[in-house]
Amino acid sequence: MKNNGLKKLIAGLSAACLAAAAMPFMSFAAETEEVSTKVGDSNCDGGVDMSDAVMIMQALSNPNKYGRGGTDKNAITDQGWINADCNGANDGVSNNDALAVQMYLLGKGELSSGKNDNPQEKPAVDAVKIHLKNTSIEVEGENATVEGAKVTITHSGEYYVDGTLDDGQIIVNIADETADPETVKIFLNGANITGKSAPAILVNNAKNTSINIIDGTENIISDGDTVYAGDFAKAAVIEAKDDITIKGGEKGDGVLNITANIQDAVSCNNDIKINGGDINITTLNTENKTDGIKAKESITVKDGSLKVEAEGDGIKSSKDSVAFEGGKTKIKAGNDAVQAETTIDISGGKLIAGGDRGLTAVTGINITGGTVIATATDKQVDEKLMSGTTQTTALLNCIDDPSNEKDGTWKKDNAIVTGNVDVKYQKKFKYVLFSDTSINGAKSCSFHNLATGATVTHTDGKQTQFQLSLVTVFNNVDPAGIASDIKDDADTAK
Repeated sequence: MKNNGLKKLIAGLSAACLAAAAMPFMSFAAETEEVSTKVGDSNCDGGVDMSDAVMIMQALSNPNKYGRGGTDKNAITDQGWINADCNGANDGVSNNDALAVQMYLLGKGELSSGKNDNPQEKPAVDAVKIHLKNTSIEVEGENATVEGAKVTITHSGEYYVDGTLDDGQIIVNIADETADPETVKIFLNGANITGKSAPAILVNNAKNTSINIIDGTENIISDGDTVYAGDFAKAAVIEAKDDITIKGGEKGDGVLNITANIQDAVSCNNDIKINGGDINITTLNTENKTDGIKAKESITVKDGSLKVEAEGDGIKSSKDSVAFEGGKTKIKAGNDAVQAETTIDISGGKLIAGGDRGLTAVTGINITGGTVIATATDKQVDEKLMSGTTQTTALLNCIDDPSNEKDGTWKKDNAIVTGNVDVKYQKKFKYVLFSDTSINGAKSCSFHNLATGATVTHTDGKQTQFQLSLVTVFNNVDPAGIASDIKDDADTAK
């Protein structure tokens, strides 16, 4: 009965539009100071209402009078025509767009131009909405089935998730990824998901899955305070058996906080990509030394702000490479800050990393761009692996801090920097890898202690100039240094 009533109502609204299409139409666009670009606002009056559906119908049924360039003074404008394409198909203006406006007004759909591959604010008409209700889940749309506090996505498409789930899962399980190779796009829209007994987000089977952080929202993914059991004993809070991408919106101000109390935070059997957003990852299991981000294949950071604080490894690939191509990444790790089974490739962005070991790779550490400051307490990087590095890099091996009888490490406040680089370290240190465009190609430079301003020395305690080649090792580096008022940038000689 509800469906029949809805059909009758839509039919009635459509009939009203057709009748109105033959009548003069008053536009209020001229009264606004700025031309509206709101999707669905065909008359550019700043809002979306029934008059916009009428405007679309008029423009289509009588284009000579009400279409673009029509003879009537209230004919649809060029911007109005752009706004009118609102059914999410990006297929030009048609009667389907007028219907989309009606469905929107009835609360049965959303409006979208369909021109943005990553729509953040306005879901397409056919997007699925998943509402988390603490202990239950409600779904608007198809291809998402609910069983208790679990929802399973069974087809590619867009899925918008909001609300709070006390203990449950979002599961992605495409029956045949060959027949359905498109991406499953999960949009976090103010979601708070706790997976106490199993991963909060579990990708069982899909060609590609993306987790999208909607601009202006804060989202939380976490586990409980007891270890997962059975098949999920070694699983992470976000567990993926296929490729997974985490990305932000156009503004990039959406926040995703992942807190792993017991498990690893993010784990993938294939490739992981970080393409944007404000992502904060914390692992807290000191006994098992849990990891931040780990993949069997590659891990690539392309954009966004990524902060990882892990009791175990920060970012780790067990079979492939780790690459930093852009964005800002900060890592504080109990074990390795960055570990790769093949290469660590850094070509852009900013990487500030600290751990027992900073950068650990098997076949190569290749720095070709960006800012890289990697500190360690136990061991410096292996300079023999840096034959592929093309950006000037200094490896600073520090003396023990005489005031620290416990392990001789230096407090992170004693950051060693040069020129205009002003970066706080993530962890206490004894070894520093420093690579930045400010010293690239320089013959020499001086470093200073960020906390005290003292000029850092090396070798015999008197040398303040660091003579640079492509990759240069400096021993007996003293972060306490000697007092100096000389600015390092003046001492850098190109």
